[in-house]
Amino acid sequence: MKFNSSLLRWKDIFKRIAGKGIYPHELSFLLDSPIRKLILSPKKLVDRLHVSNNSKVLEIGSGPGYFSIEVAKRIPDGFLVLFDIQYEMLKKVSMKLERERIKNAIAVQGNAIILPFNIGVFDMVFLVTVLGEVEDPNICLHSINKVLRVGGILSITEMEGDPDALSQDEINQLVVNNGFVFLEKYPSFKGFTVNYKKISQCSG
Repeated sequence: MKFNSSLLRWKDIFKRIAGKGIYPHELSFLLDSPIRKLILSPKKLVDRLHVSNNSKVLEIGSGPGYFSIEVAKRIPDGFLVLFDIQYEMLKKVSMKLERERIKNAIAVQGNAIILPFNIGVFDMVFLVTVLGEVEDPNICLHSINKVLRVGGILSITEMEGDPDALSQDEINQLVVNNGFVFLEKYPSFKGFTVNYKKISQCSG
């Protein structure tokens, strides 16, 4: 009976990875696969973010921290907030931060449609294959607008094959309606990173 219960649980987990919705933390080890470097390495992504030594950065949907360590190392005089809805993911990334002796990053659990941060506190916000997983991307972007300073950068990366992936046209429509303008686009193997600049503060 216990075996059948465990089998059903793992069937449900694999169904979630192939379908829409939040990536299951039980399979977080796949997100740390070295193969991902062939698609988009942490170094290449961080180069696209244009961070400086003292940047204040928010990563939404950090997962187990595949990109996080490289970001934190690039902003030694700034800070990185790792934000994820799953406690289990944040526990994994916190262990990495401790192992790497990184002191300028913290993990915060919460829902991305309500970001619990002060207005205009961040210079950069980035999401990697996450926006489509959020229950309401439009409200999420409105919330991002609030916590990002005017002139700050929003970076969104999407990959083909992700069941929650958004097209650039879909992203453009959502983002432009929330106080941002297009800045630049970087192609990746079967994907892209697109950056936007905040030009106005959303009301409400």
